[in-house]
Amino acid sequence: MMDMAATEKENSNYSHKNTLMPRLVYSVELLEIILMQLDKKRTAIGSQNLALYGKIDDADFIKLVDLEGQVCLAIESLKQIERRICTIKSISEITTNLASTTYVIRITSAILYRHFPEYYQDFCELSSVLGSIVIDSATITEAKFDFGQSNKESQTILDEAKLIVDSKINKQYPNLDFAKPELA
Repeated sequence: MMDMAATEKENSNYSHKNTLMPRLVYSVELLEIILMQLDKKRTAIGSQNLALYGKIDDADFIKLVDLEGQVCLAIESLKQIERRICTIKSISEITTNLASTTYVIRITSAILYRHFPEYYQDFCELSSVLGSIVIDSATITEAKFDFGQSNKESQTILDEAKLIVDSKINKQYPNLDFAKPELA
C-alpha cells in the first residue's frame, strides 16, 4: 500500500503534466500574436525608412534604421523561441529546449520597451507562462538546471538573431555606413 506522501506526489505530477500541454499551446498562440504585431510594426517602420533612404542625413537615418533593426531582432529572437517550442516531443525536452527562453524574452522586451511600451505586458505574460512550464517540467522530471549553460544558450539565440538582422539591414541599406565613430 502506498503512503499518503507518495500518493500526493503522484497526483501532483499528474496534475502538472496535464497542464503543461495547454500552456505550451497558449504560449505558441501568444507568440504568434506578438510576432504578428511586431511584423506589422516592422513593415511600417521599414516602409517609412525606405521612403526616407538617401533623403535625410545619414546620422539621423541610422537612428531610424537602428529602430527597425531592434524590431527585427525581437522578431528573429521570438521565431527561434517558437521553433524551440515546436520541436518539443516529450516532457523531458522542455527543460533543455526552453530553459533559456525567458531570458531571451526579457532582453527582447527591454530592447523594445523604450519605443513600444505597449508590448511589455504580452512579453511579461509570455515569459511567465514559459517560466512556469520549465519549472513544472523540471519538477516532474527531477531535472537539474545549469544556469551557466542556459545563459550561454540565451546569448547564442540573441547572437544568431543579431547576425540575421545585421545581414538583412546591410542588404536593405547597402550604402549606409553603420560603423560607430571612435571616441578620441
